[in-house]
Amino acid sequence: MPPASGAPMPIVLITRPEPEGSAMAVAVAERFPGVRCLLSPLQEIRFHQLNLPEAEPVFTSRNGVRAWQRAGGAGGRAYCVGDATAQLARAAGLEAISAGGDAEALVRMLLELRPEGPLVHLRGAQHRGSLAERLRAEGLKIKALEAYAQVPVPLNAEALAAGQGHAPVIVPLYSPGAARRFAEQWHGTAPLLLGAISQAALAPVEHMETFHRSHAAQPDGESMLMLLSGLIAAAHQLEAERGGD
Repeated sequence: MPPASGAPMPIVLITRPEPEGSAMAVAVAERFPGVRCLLSPLQEIRFHQLNLPEAEPVFTSRNGVRAWQRAGGAGGRAYCVGDATAQLARAAGLEAISAGGDAEALVRMLLELRPEGPLVHLRGAQHRGSLAERLRAEGLKIKALEAYAQVPVPLNAEALAAGQGHAPVIVPLYSPGAARRFAEQWHGTAPLLLGAISQAALAPVEHMETFHRSHAAQPDGESMLMLLSGLIAAAHQLEAERGGD
């Protein structure tokens, strides 16, 4: 449904770190013409200096792939949480196998494949679960290596101003950590619509006053864009009901 005559267009507030933030803004602009995007990353990725062991990498994020590249990794096989991570790993010259889902899917895949050689999980300082520990308990040879830090960044002035405006603000949330940081910093009065990549990423914002909130059917980029489409339609419906006031 188009917005009511004279109603402000919804704002999509993108809180992902770079380069994913800018890439998402491009995808939103292409798929949803007329919707305004604001970039306000809630974290900055700082990569560590690494000495890579002789092991096949396991990636639960694209930043793990970037850390591996920065440390001079080259060639071989990699095990990836999802298709987007696998795509980046292939571009880096790896023979990447995608679990096509989340960390649980990656665990299941590795337990089915049971690689013989040593594995290394390149992960961030902030992480959920204990993937390496779980797999070691099942007999796999794997170690965890902290490859980067996720440094919190405050919402910028544009995001805070949008929170005090009249246009509905739509916020895609890609991790529980991002959701927690957003909940801590958001004090806006604008109509708020939240879309999370998973139920776990939705949990930290369930106490917030929102016009609408939901999570994606699958934890991947395309499902998030489909969810965003529904949130934009809901924002237009809200504006129609308010009569553009």
